[in-house]
Amino acid sequence: MTFCEIVALRGRRGINIRRMKSVFPPVGSKWKEVDTRVRRTVEVIRHDLANGRVRINCLETQKLTWAKPERFNGKSGGYQRAA
Repeated sequence: MTFCEIVALRGRRGINIRRMKSVFPPVGSKWKEVDTRVRRTVEVIRHDLANGRVRINCLETQKLTWAKPERFNGKSGGYQRAA
């Protein structure tokens, strides 16, 4: 797995929570929204390692927003790499 996930493991002492290594998309890369109801292309501006978020800029509206790195996976509800 390449993106940040929380994995719960049940042991004798209860539930242990372990955080996987977080991988951020490259700065400057362009991504398209997978959801077909919206037409949105974003560019990664910077990484905020303290909050675990990615700063993105919507190319259609020039609006700056934050996204979780897990959304850059090419699946529904996320972004896929623009060609």
